[in-house]
Amino acid sequence: MSETIGVKISKDLRDEMAKFEVNWSEYLSKSIDEKLKELKRKKIADHLDSIRKKTAGKNINMAKEIIEWRKKH
Repeated sequence: MSETIGVKISKDLRDEMAKFEVNWSEYLSKSIDEKLKELKRKKIADHLDSIRKKTAGKNINMAKEIIEWRKKH
């Protein structure tokens, strides 16, 4: 299932885009998908860093902590 969103761009930009045979809708969709993946990876990395700081020097099962975190998110 897909959703439609609108993006406002200047006429000059639209004219420039028209000069090239690019499926701009597909390009934007893929770009948004990649950005979301990047943001999710960063969120996970930040969370793991916070766990490491809290557990420094303690005997903690990181695999178990990660599994529990994934269940919540």
